[in-house]
Amino acid sequence: MCYQLVELYSACRCLYYQHAIDRCAAYGRPGHSIQNRTILVGYACHAHSSSHSIKGSRHYR
Repeated sequence: MCYQLVELYSACRCLYYQHAIDRCAAYGRPGHSIQNRTILVGYACHAHSSSHSIKGSRHYR
């Protein structure tokens, strides 16, 4: 099975890093899918960190 690892900031869920697909022998064959795996990293991205957002704001995507 093919995997793709995606790293998201834990608080706002913004993309931190999307890794290349880890391919298996069945990659590209009809009916074969890629399983996405998500891990949470850090806390919040630059745009959503407390020093750059409106105080008291809880609006995250």
